[in-house]
Amino acid sequence: MLGRVRHMAGFSLLELVLVVILLAIVMSIAVPQFLDIKERAHRSNIDAVAGGFASAVGLIRGQWELDARPSGSEASQFVTHINYGGVVVGVDGSLGTPTSDDTEQENTQALAMSCTKCQQVLNVVLQDAPSNTLSSDASVVKDSMFLVRYNADKLQCIYYLTHSLDAKNIPIDGEPHVGTSGFSYFPVTGKVQIFKS
Repeated sequence: MLGRVRHMAGFSLLELVLVVILLAIVMSIAVPQFLDIKERAHRSNIDAVAGGFASAVGLIRGQWELDARPSGSEASQFVTHINYGGVVVGVDGSLGTPTSDDTEQENTQALAMSCTKCQQVLNVVLQDAPSNTLSSDASVVKDSMFLVRYNADKLQCIYYLTHSLDAKNIPIDGEPHVGTSGFSYFPVTGKVQIFKS
């Protein structure tokens, strides 16, 4: 037994080449799946927020129906508020769609919407609303999840996902910008529509 010499060997060149080829194949399949994972997560976020928002709009309109379609108040015929699960929501008295929060005392009609009221709607209808801003300052927009704008021509609230915005070209009120992502709310119909770049 003393005369026996053990020969220690490593991997052969062929084995190393096979491992490298297998790793290259796995990477060519796996890497593309993970390249746009962040973008897909942001798009899923839009779907979740817009879905919750649309559901809340429907529930608020349902509460308005259950309350026998109130229209106006003692203070003004243009102001209608309902109690939706302990939260006071301003609604259009003829449509039942949410248009503001409880601070609005002048006009809750859908035709009187503004950018500020669009922000109020987002904050009041969602129990834990995502961070949002009306600001055009790039540093403020960057720190928020949604940028709120209003299109007066179409009576449309626009909620841009800030991740999809160019800091040098922050949208102002008007049509949704091409190449952006978010969702729109139409207070006259109660419709919620998602747009994605």
